[in-house]
Amino acid sequence: MAPLKKNKVNLSLRHPVIAWSLLAGYCLLMFIQSSLPSPDMGPDLPLQDKFAHLAAYAVMGFLACRAGATLRVLQGASAVFLAGFLFAVLFGLSDEWHQSFVPERMADGWDLVADALGALVGAGFYAWRCRRSDPPVK
Repeated sequence: MAPLKKNKVNLSLRHPVIAWSLLAGYCLLMFIQSSLPSPDMGPDLPLQDKFAHLAAYAVMGFLACRAGATLRVLQGASAVFLAGFLFAVLFGLSDEWHQSFVPERMADGWDLVADALGALVGAGFYAWRCRRSDPPVK
């Protein structure tokens, strides 16, 4: 009798469970952070807050694309880009609304603009990276 083969699960960063867990964990961290009063960011530099929003949502846009790429319904880099971008922007919109209820915080339309620009950068980088790694179509 042949020995039973154990099914090995490939848990690389491309695995759907890992990709979706990273996105969910990041969203949870963002929600918790925005539930707290505004942090002291040290010396006040021009647009410091907006750059923080842009960077945070660039990461979210990238992670949302990474998770979206595991879905069969999203075919191609453009569909993954659009889904990741929209997810991050809608999360940013809900986060700004959520902050309007948090003491010492406020909703700011310019923060949402920075969120959307960050989502564009992160999702755009993911789509660019995907297109570069795809073999050319003949």
